[in-house]
Amino acid sequence: MTRQGKLTAAEWTPDSPGPCSLLDESAHPLPAVTSTQNTDAGGSVLKAAGKRVTVMVVDDHAALRAGLRSLIDSDPGLRVVEEASSGEAAYAQYRTLRPDTVVMDLSMEGFGGIEAIRRIRSLDPKAAILVYTVHNSQILLERALEAGALSFVTKGSSIDTLLQAIRKTANGEPFVSSDMLPALLDRHRPARGVAFNQLTQREFQVFKLLSEGHTLPECANILNLSSKTVSNHFTQIRAKLGVASPAEMARIAIRQGLIEP
Repeated sequence: MTRQGKLTAAEWTPDSPGPCSLLDESAHPLPAVTSTQNTDAGGSVLKAAGKRVTVMVVDDHAALRAGLRSLIDSDPGLRVVEEASSGEAAYAQYRTLRPDTVVMDLSMEGFGGIEAIRRIRSLDPKAAILVYTVHNSQILLERALEAGALSFVTKGSSIDTLLQAIRKTANGEPFVSSDMLPALLDRHRPARGVAFNQLTQREFQVFKLLSEGHTLPECANILNLSSKTVSNHFTQIRAKLGVASPAEMARIAIRQGLIEP
């Protein structure tokens, strides 16, 4: 467990420009939940009802999924009910399973985590989605929250932080790991002079796919859009960001921490 009083996360609400308060575990125990939730006031399973918080893990690395399953299942109040290796699979499996919480990576083949979040939330506006990613990017934080993610935890966080985040997210409470506090505070400011705030959610998706090396026809296929629509998005992206080619987009994406070098 974390040391008493250690800063672990910030609570965030969709309407607030920044953190509402800092979470001090010794001073602010997890609040009691309503009768519709699976967890008690301490975030533990409701043993009398025999229920555990159900979790779907979404990540394209099989070894990481297996490790997360083992760690999450070791918590008596949590249970992994499904794994998915892509955003497309996550969306399809969510339709059937409706888990209490989705632990979602962002960088995956196909349309990726942010589009998966958007589609799942369109299907189920009450879906509780926790982003779990290696990227500590302000831009990805903002885009994930805009798409409908409730919480955001980086893979550099402790296991205790992740498990706490899963419980709180299942309870409908937003959670952001402490290393993302600077990005959370700055999320309404342009990121180091790059006008990503001018891009629509769809334009940002096309930008990221192009930056990862996908062609325009591949982007159209992944996002289920027409080639003309994707071409129009590409034109808007170049105008708004002042870039001329996907290669320039890739350099910007690497500098901003959106993709791996």
